[in-house]
Amino acid sequence: MNTTSIIPDLPTASHNPCQKVTRWCFCFPGEAQVQTEDGTRKKMKEVALGDKVLTLNSHGRPSFSKVIEYLYYDPHSTSEYLKVESEDGHCVSISPNHLIFTGQPGGKKKAVFAATLKPGDCIIAVSNTHTQHCKVKQVTSGTQDGIYNVLTRTGTLVVDGILASNYACYKSHKLSHAACAPLRVASALTKKHTGKTPKEEGIHGYAQFLSKVGKAITPGYMT
Repeated sequence: MNTTSIIPDLPTASHNPCQKVTRWCFCFPGEAQVQTEDGTRKKMKEVALGDKVLTLNSHGRPSFSKVIEYLYYDPHSTSEYLKVESEDGHCVSISPNHLIFTGQPGGKKKAVFAATLKPGDCIIAVSNTHTQHCKVKQVTSGTQDGIYNVLTRTGTLVVDGILASNYACYKSHKLSHAACAPLRVASALTKKHTGKTPKEEGIHGYAQFLSKVGKAITPGYMT
């Protein structure tokens, strides 16, 4: 990852002429990792429908949530990501307009745009046994390969050891989760092939629809 100052001007072309360069997606790079229920770590580019990935449950305890849909799947593009590093060594790569959770020990967690993080803010590290609040040390920016995002039943997941939302662009995680209820219902009513990644690349049609609606009518939308 080539790092520069936070949210710099982006390149107009990739070093690989076959790759597209996307400005602000709402995803994670292909090399970002999640932890599955059997204890193995998977890169985002390897996560498949039906995988159960580490997150927090409604009681704030580590648990595993099923991946029910791909919101974005593009292995051939390069995009802009922030590299958020904590004082204790955690590091997560995330797009600037993606929601990431912050909070203080004993307090409520809050979803904020990754682009708003600054040194001293507390992000939430999660293992399969406990959670830990970590102070941000620095935030840098650069391009990485791949654009990936999944939808879990809880609407959250732990990426590179840090708790993040499935959602982006709109500042309310709660309302974004409610807006994706039709996808959760559809998943419960239909049988999709588990253990597979999408055949079609790009943004999910429903997510694209929500993005267009958000840009048109919703205050607090970050493109």
